[in-house]
Amino acid sequence: MLKTLAAVAVAAIAFASPAMAQSVAGNYAYNGTDTDGSKYEGPGTVVVKPAASGAYDVVWDGGSYLGVGQVTGNVFAVASVADGKNSIMLFDINPDGSLSGKWWRRADKGKGGTEVWTKK
Repeated sequence: MLKTLAAVAVAAIAFASPAMAQSVAGNYAYNGTDTDGSKYEGPGTVVVKPAASGAYDVVWDGGSYLGVGQVTGNVFAVASVADGKNSIMLFDINPDGSLSGKWWRRADKGKGGTEVWTKK
């Protein structure tokens, strides 16, 4: 029984280890839709860098928008302020290194926006 508990504890620690988390750091081109469903006019750029806190700094279009992100399992969650409103994004981390998902901005009408980030 003690060996089983020890094995489970080691597995839990390994699973929770930051070293096991997928890295999403890099430069991306992105496109998507706004919360009202309208498409963005062209691809933008986003840079994701590891932060000293263990999270990720996320910078869109040279600083037009700033956010903080965290990987949990196969999801990259990002919180930011866009157009003066709090926003949250939830991305799937795809096998090809791209990120795709939905985002919501406080007080916007609609069902949320979408984005796809493709590594450059």
